[in-house]
Amino acid sequence: MAEGPAHTSCGPCFVLGYDRSESARRAAHWALGELLPDGKLVLVHSSRSLHAPASPLSTQQERAQLGRAILDELLLEGDQELFDVAIATEISEEDPVTALLQAAERHDARAIVVGHEHRSRLRRALGSVTSELLRTSPLPVIAVPANGATAT
Repeated sequence: MAEGPAHTSCGPCFVLGYDRSESARRAAHWALGELLPDGKLVLVHSSRSLHAPASPLSTQQERAQLGRAILDELLLEGDQELFDVAIATEISEEDPVTALLQAAERHDARAIVVGHEHRSRLRRALGSVTSELLRTSPLPVIAVPANGATAT
């Protein structure tokens, strides 16, 4: 796990599924706006997809480096709000749904936030991370759609 900018959190916590996509970046931006000024954002990146076998990163050091790189990406894209909330990154070898649910429990999160893009019929038939979270999560799941409006 890599930590972000130094900040002490006493507000709400959101866990964000972050796969480095444009929709994940929009979801991060939305979550940051909701957490200001004193919330906590936990960025969770799964090293495998929902319907694929694990492809683990080989060492804890590699996972920490990827966590720092993800945080650096967001900072370089100009999300200055990252400096106003507590940030943690987690790189998981679990599938995305398991990784997000476990992180939400560890961090006592108020909600799980994910980006949502329209998928092909095949992907919809197989199921998505969003639909699986909506089916299994004990917490609210906030899906930030591709057009930028918020849907739950």
